[in-house]
Amino acid sequence: MDAPPTIYGLRRQERMKWWIEFIGFWLLGLCNNFGYVIMLSAAHDILKEEEGTNSTQPVPKNTTNEFDCNPVSTGAILLADVIPALIIKVTAPFYMQRIPYNIRFVLMVLFSAGSLIIVGTARIVALSLVGVACASISSGFGEITILQLSSFYSKDTVSAWSSGTGGAGLFGSLSYALLTGPIGLTPRTTILILLFIPALQVVSYIMVGASHAVSKHRQYQQIAGSSTTADTDNEVDENPTVLPSRLALVKPLLKYMIPLTLVYFAEYLINQGLYELVYFRNIKLKHSDQYRWFSVTYQLGVFLSRSSVALFRIHHLWVLPIIQFTNLGLFFACIYRTAYIPSIWLVFGLIVFEGLIGGGAYVNTFYKISIEIPERDREYSMGVASIGDSFGITAAGLLAIPLHNAICR
Repeated sequence: MDAPPTIYGLRRQERMKWWIEFIGFWLLGLCNNFGYVIMLSAAHDILKEEEGTNSTQPVPKNTTNEFDCNPVSTGAILLADVIPALIIKVTAPFYMQRIPYNIRFVLMVLFSAGSLIIVGTARIVALSLVGVACASISSGFGEITILQLSSFYSKDTVSAWSSGTGGAGLFGSLSYALLTGPIGLTPRTTILILLFIPALQVVSYIMVGASHAVSKHRQYQQIAGSSTTADTDNEVDENPTVLPSRLALVKPLLKYMIPLTLVYFAEYLINQGLYELVYFRNIKLKHSDQYRWFSVTYQLGVFLSRSSVALFRIHHLWVLPIIQFTNLGLFFACIYRTAYIPSIWLVFGLIVFEGLIGGGAYVNTFYKISIEIPERDREYSMGVASIGDSFGITAAGLLAIPLHNAICR
C-alpha cells in the first residue's frame, strides 16, 4: 500500500523504524480485539439450549411466531463482552496512571489467553460467560493502554491501531465461520486453536519499542508533578488538584464521544438484537451459519472503513448517528418482512454499509482527537474518549435482551 504523507522525507533508517512501529500498532489492534470478536461471532453457539451440538435448538414457538429463537438473546454475550471493559474505562482515570505500561500489557495477555481457554473448555453457559468477561477485561485494558501509548508516536499509529482492530473483526469472524463451517470443527476446538493470538500480542508489543513510550510517559508525569508540587508518580496521582483538572478535560471531548456513543448503540442493537432474528428458511445456509456470515460481512465493512482515514476523512461526526439509526429502522423492517426480501444478498449489502458507518465513526473520532487535542492532554484524552463506544454497546446489550424476548413471544 502507499505510505502515508508523514513518512515522506524521512531517512531510510527512520522510514524502517516508522514501518516497524506502524505494523506493530496494526498487530496490537488485531490481537486486542480478536478475542472480543470471536466471542460475539460464537454467541449463537455459546447460547445453545443443549451443549455439545453444532446446531441451534430453538425454543418451542406457537403458530404465530415466525422466528427461530434461542431461549436467551445474544445480547447476553454482548453484555458479558462489554460491561467489564466499560467498568475499566470509567474507573481508569482514578488508577490507570499508577499502573506501568508493562504491567498493563501482562494483564492484557493473561486475560486474553484465559478467556480462550475458559470458553474453549466450558460445558455450561455460566462458565462460558466468565470466559467472555475475561476477553472483555483484556480488550478494555488494551484499548485504553494502546490508544494512550499511541500518543507518544506518529499520529499515523492511530490509523494503524484502528485498521488492526478492523482486521480483528474481519479475520476473527471469518476464521470462526470457516473453521466451524466448511472445515467442520466444533466451536470449542476452533476457539482453542486461536490461542496463538496472545503470543502474537507479545511480539507486536516488542515491535513498537514500548520502552520509548514508557520513558516519555514518565517525563510527562514529572512535568505534571512539578506543576502541582508533586515529585513522584504516586504523588501526582494523589494530589487533590490533579483529578479536577483531568475531569475538566472531559467536557471538550463530548463533541467526539456523543456521536460515537449513538452510532455504537444503534450498531450493536442491530448486531446483537436483530441479526439472529433475520432468518432465511429456504436457502442452503442453516440459521447458525447465516448468523456467522452476517458477522463476517459486518466486520468486512468495519475493516474497510477503519483502514480508510489516510484516504478519506469525515469532518462532521454528527451525520453518522443519523445514518446508523436509519439502518436500525431498516433492520426492524427486515426481521418482520424477511419472507418478502428476494435475496439474502440484499441483507449482506445492508450489513456491509452498517459496518462502514460504525468503523468510520471510530477511526475518525480518534484521529480527530489525535490532531485537535493539545499534545500534553492527548494521552489522557485518548483513554477517556474510548468510554464512548462502550457506553453505546452496553446500552444496546441491555435493550437487546428484552427486545429479543418481546419479538420472540
